[in-house]
Amino acid sequence: MNPKNSANQRAIENRWVQLCVVAVLAIVTSLSSSVVRGSARIAYPGSTDCARGCDFVAGGWPFFYLVDNPGISPRGSISLIDGLTGSDIVRAGPLCATLIFWACVWAALIWVARRSGLLRSR
Repeated sequence: MNPKNSANQRAIENRWVQLCVVAVLAIVTSLSSSVVRGSARIAYPGSTDCARGCDFVAGGWPFFYLVDNPGISPRGSISLIDGLTGSDIVRAGPLCATLIFWACVWAALIWVARRSGLLRSR
């Protein structure tokens, strides 16, 4: 086998490993950020009280992707488990933005660590 092809193959495999590591770290960090509390203004068009928007407890950082669901979830509480069971609202757009944010942060940190010699390639 050509040594140049072997080196290229290892570089490609290394990139896939890095991509998977960044993806896993981004997912874990994004889901863990649901413990960061705040409030989000959400409008419920069918509601007479919140047609123009009401403030609800929300979680996630830097974008609030988990929001308290009025009438179903206990008022003022959010959790990732309740989001998965449907008791709280998981907003797809802010969740994707949070995932992208953390993927960029982790990719930049890994890049800096490799450039500074803290991490070495295989």
